Amino acid sequence: MKIFAVVLAIVLAVLGAGWLYLESDPARPTPSSTVEVPAFLGSPAAARPVVEKSQRFQHPVLAPAGLNSMHNDAAQSDSYPWAGPLGVQPEVSTRQFHRWLGSCVAQTFNSKGQMIGTCVTPFGVILVARNPDTLEILARQVITRWLPIGKKFSGGVYFHLDSQDRVLLATNDMAIQLWELTQHHGDYQWSLQEGIPIANLLDSAGTGPHRIIDVMPDWQGNYWFITRAGVVGMVTADGKDGAAVLLNTHGAQEGIDNALAVGEKGVFVVSSHAMYSFQRSNEGHLTMQWRRAYDRGSAAKKGTMGFGSGTTPTLVGRDYVAITDNADGQVNVMVYDQDDGAVVCKHGIFPADKGTTENSLASVGRSLIAENNFGYSGPKNVPTSEPGLARVDILTDGSGCETVWENLKITSPSAVPKVSEASGLIYLYTRHEANPADLHAWYFTAVDFHTGEPVYKLHTGTGWLFNNHYGAISIGPDGAAYVGIMGGLIKIKDRDFRP
Repeated sequence: MKIFAVVLAIVLAVLGAGWLYLESDPARPTPSSTVEVPAFLGSPAAARPVVEKSQRFQHPVLAPAGLNSMHNDAAQSDSYPWAGPLGVQPEVSTRQFHRWLGSCVAQTFNSKGQMIGTCVTPFGVILVARNPDTLEILARQVITRWLPIGKKFSGGVYFHLDSQDRVLLATNDMAIQLWELTQHHGDYQWSLQEGIPIANLLDSAGTGPHRIIDVMPDWQGNYWFITRAGVVGMVTADGKDGAAVLLNTHGAQEGIDNALAVGEKGVFVVSSHAMYSFQRSNEGHLTMQWRRAYDRGSAAKKGTMGFGSGTTPTLVGRDYVAITDNADGQVNVMVYDQDDGAVVCKHGIFPADKGTTENSLASVGRSLIAENNFGYSGPKNVPTSEPGLARVDILTDGSGCETVWENLKITSPSAVPKVSEASGLIYLYTRHEANPADLHAWYFTAVDFHTGEPVYKLHTGTGWLFNNHYGAISIGPDGAAYVGIMGGLIKIKDRDFRP
């Protein structure tokens, strides 16, 4: 049996390595059910722009805000100033990435309008450039090999576009890399422009294995990186000077399961125990500015990737940074002052013992949007989770927070939600509550930012390959929405959209 297992593994490796480079199947991923479901529910939206816009800031080293990363920008705001689909004669198109499985989790856009993203297959993380109009793949590059799709991703899944259109990421080979999309004789290809080894820095902070989650520059251009084992590190852009520290609480090692946020006042990291702010001192030292422990509860909640906060830190302008905790009973939105870490509010959301948030909070003005992911258990299981979507506003005087609305009927199991300020809509990826419980029928869903009420639902596909499994929703400059799914990528666009 052992010999058979080894031979089978080799066969699969050969097949996988070969199939990685086959052209994508333009057909939709194969549905698992032929049950008829409603194609459109609700009514097309009328744009109701958000009055209090976000205090956006442009990172000096990254591409324009809204276009440079999974969560849109260095603040991890998950919101856009431009419009998204209103549901007016919407069109849905799908591109399958891999014949077996390929989740295209994040999409960004370079200065030429090309779409840049990462797709995860059982054989690795692939960097992909596409034509956003047709979803045709222009170029692909294997970044990390043999990374099974699952909850503990790393090795380039998070990436950022810099101001020179280069892709910034970190690999499982313990290196920070910058990739450029080049063209030769009409064909596009990815070219490695720079590589900064950081294995020595990681080893100096603690024993491995090291799996780098994210890397992002600070305002001065130094690269900051974090690992699942709880290492926070920094290296200069030329790679000549750096430092790394291992986070721990009274000798107990802390883990990190989410990306970092960067603002003018520092680098913000949430561990399994606490919220942190770091910066590089004038002398070049890695300096902790403040640390605030949060209530991590007694155990991981069902639907979370780790034991602790499930959210990437979200910067609210230049004043606040927000996460959710993992408290027993009711989970809380936690808002801190960026300067000193003072707690602005600890504000409960969702029913007790039935709430958790495994995705970044979306920030619009002083408003924070939280999605309930409690109970989600993976793409091939029955796609159920507890309902819940909430809008929490920070009070104008900074003395606390208030719930503007909480909708306990909307169920969005795992999608990274996005907000369009111009449309006044929150975009989710949901199921229809009237469908059979075991039916994998998925809908691109728009919710009114002002009231929390659903506006429309558009059927995108049926089958577990249409589950987005923690992938992000992205809104392109042309107003089209893109959803990474287990089988590839979906595009949603109003037929006569005028940006």
